Amino acid sequence: RARHSPRWRPAGLAGRFDMDDWVLDARVDQIRSFVSVLGALKLSKRQLVHVSVAERGVTVVAQDPSKSLQAQVNFRAETFPSYRVNASAAGTQGHVSGVGSAVGTFGLDLGSLVDVLNAFAPLDGECELSMRWPDRDNSLVLAALTVRDAADPHGRPARMCTHASIAPEVDGWSTTSAADAELVFRGERNAFAMPTTALREIVDDLEWPSAPVTIAMTTHPTRSLSFSSRGKDTGELTIDVDASPGSPALTEFSCAEPGRWTYRYRFMKAAASSLSPALVGPAHARDEGGSPTMTRVAIGEGGVVKIVHLVHMNRAHANSGGHHHHHSGGYGDSQRYGVGTR
Repeated sequence: RARHSPRWRPAGLAGRFDMDDWVLDARVDQIRSFVSVLGALKLSKRQLVHVSVAERGVTVVAQDPSKSLQAQVNFRAETFPSYRVNASAAGTQGHVSGVGSAVGTFGLDLGSLVDVLNAFAPLDGECELSMRWPDRDNSLVLAALTVRDAADPHGRPARMCTHASIAPEVDGWSTTSAADAELVFRGERNAFAMPTTALREIVDDLEWPSAPVTIAMTTHPTRSLSFSSRGKDTGELTIDVDASPGSPALTEFSCAEPGRWTYRYRFMKAAASSLSPALVGPAHARDEGGSPTMTRVAIGEGGVVKIVHLVHMNRAHANSGGHHHHHSGGYGDSQRYGVGTR
């Protein structure tokens, strides 16, 4: 909901806000990119997310109703042009989470967050969006100050402040949700990395059998990686990936425990194919970083799989059709967690 908060006053217009009041005080210069990344978190019709604020960045976690799939986005501190966390404010206001390195945590409705960010999207490239938490109602406060030349050459510049606050959501999240998210995946045994587009194509092809997807990895007699699915009426489809040393198909391959792990197709689909094309790009795209968007797949204790997409924020912005401007050099990590059916 959009409203004016007595705790926020645009700098240079109506005084200053007290920097010590905010646990989180950050600036966003790529609004459309943030909207694109956050869109990958949606796992249900009404999606609640858990936001953790730490010195290293902001983490947003979503969970599907079955609690078998979690999605997590990590916005590193360097992703923001300006990023400040005030742990002392959290301590005095009772927002300390006690979870990992998080200074504070709160819940939000993902749809509300995306809708509000979309309202600011037309200003992308014209100004920075300030993101602060909490106000006195524990809400997330977003604001943008734009300065435009006056129509009259001798007139004063026109200033416009756009301001919104998003009330916290507590239903569906316990105070230990962030801790649970950290503990879902542990004890990495095997891992491999490949271009995101390649993994997406593999998972899309395996939709045909309409059955669970099996990942098989081994090092004997040679290194091998395969994806397969066997349907009751359609037969079996297997896709082999070249895992030989130096293979251009993979940038990483480690297999401490050879085996086979089976997962529901809809979970694999959500994990591999939810990123928008603007975030993924071509399999062999060459950008400022000199590499395509990559995805790392890791298998841990109990066969739990973690799929991490390393997203170039500047690529997402460049493909969004917005104004081009200077970008910060950070990355957003969009992570999906799926519990295997053993």
